[in-house]
Amino acid sequence: MKRILVTGGTGFIGSHTTVELINAGYDVVIVDNLSNSNADVVKGIERITGVCPAFEEADCCDMDAMDSIFSKYAPIEGIIHFAASKAVNESVEKPLLYYRNNIVSLVNLLELMPKHDVKGIIFSSSCTVYGQPSAENLPVTEEAPIQQALSPYGNTKQINEEIIRDFVHSGAPVKSVILRYFNPIGAHPTALIGELPNGVPMNLIPFVTQTAAGIRGELKIFGNDYSTEDGTCIRDYIYVV
Repeated sequence: MKRILVTGGTGFIGSHTTVELINAGYDVVIVDNLSNSNADVVKGIERITGVCPAFEEADCCDMDAMDSIFSKYAPIEGIIHFAASKAVNESVEKPLLYYRNNIVSLVNLLELMPKHDVKGIIFSSSCTVYGQPSAENLPVTEEAPIQQALSPYGNTKQINEEIIRDFVHSGAPVKSVILRYFNPIGAHPTALIGELPNGVPMNLIPFVTQTAAGIRGELKIFGNDYSTEDGTCIRDYIYVV
């Protein structure tokens, strides 16, 4: 059975990906520092799949801890790297935190891959790499040009894509896939896992649902000059499953 390391695997997208991997017959090892998630998610994954994935509470920026995990669970076939700080506003306020966490974590993984004979990595990037697209590039496709990032968060995704590209082109024995997506929402049909960030949500849909449930007092809507019926923004969403 092939083993996949999922970083950020107790997070929103990571937990749902772990379910799909287990259902597809993979053995999954989750690494998460629980900075924006809860270890109880592992129990939800087990209830859905009947399989309890291995879980290691660790920070991908901790090289020694990650080296030990790679050795403990060898052989690892591939990595899906979701672990990252992801709030745009916070990244503007704390840019160094984002550059350290998002970039160092990836560099550590790439350095460890050849050492432990890990062949492939899927990197969770973002549509933020397309910046603010011009009218001729809307709706955005993969052919849209990458533009200057609008936040430190977006810039970390651009930089990480360049790091992966440079590493692979250097002749490293590694294959890579980069995923650029925008606004995943929803939850597994069982409702045993879903989007439940720690603290105040930074994403719209959790804020909407928490406001509806009375956890938040109000929902603030920003923007009143878009070319829409009520002047507010229209956004695309992707069902997480």
